[in-house]
Amino acid sequence: MKLTYFDFPGRAEAIRDALRIGGIAFTDARVSHAEFRALRDAGALPFDSLPVLELADGTVIGQSNTLLRYVGRLAGLMPTAPSEALRVEALLDSAEDFGGRVSSSIRTPDEALRVALREELVRVWLPQWCRLLERSLAVDGKGWLVGDTLTIADLKLVHWFDKLTNGSLTGIPTDLLHPFPALVAWREQTHRERAARIRQ
Repeated sequence: MKLTYFDFPGRAEAIRDALRIGGIAFTDARVSHAEFRALRDAGALPFDSLPVLELADGTVIGQSNTLLRYVGRLAGLMPTAPSEALRVEALLDSAEDFGGRVSSSIRTPDEALRVALREELVRVWLPQWCRLLERSLAVDGKGWLVGDTLTIADLKLVHWFDKLTNGSLTGIPTDLLHPFPALVAWREQTHRERAARIRQ
């Protein structure tokens, strides 16, 4: 199995985590933007985007959530109960919806628009999303977004919050989670569990 993405966490880090936690052998191929453009121009990427996963039979699959669900099942990080699996999938989709708002503020070349989009993120969308996630944490009351153990939803979202709070996005405060103690505790627990299980 070969996972191809850029040399930063982005959309691939949760997939890398799941593969490592599951003890699944894979090649972690990290490409430059120039190499990505060459792959895209050669028609080697199903959706002209990264990440992609190449299976043992040569099949190449794109779309990060699809890949995360696939390797999550292989790694035992996807609930077997249908209702819990659906909740995980819904959280992955919500992360994509929210991520689109963040990406818009990254991709725009208009500085004034970037500032306005970030202000709206901080004032409206980030607090709303954090409240909804705290509601998810309260459903089972075990400290995880779904169920009583780590899932791919935890992995995907913890990397989103790492990006949001690492200081690289001007205008988004690094302490944005402070008003949400349940999310702070979840983030710490997720990183502890992730580190422990990747070391095994």
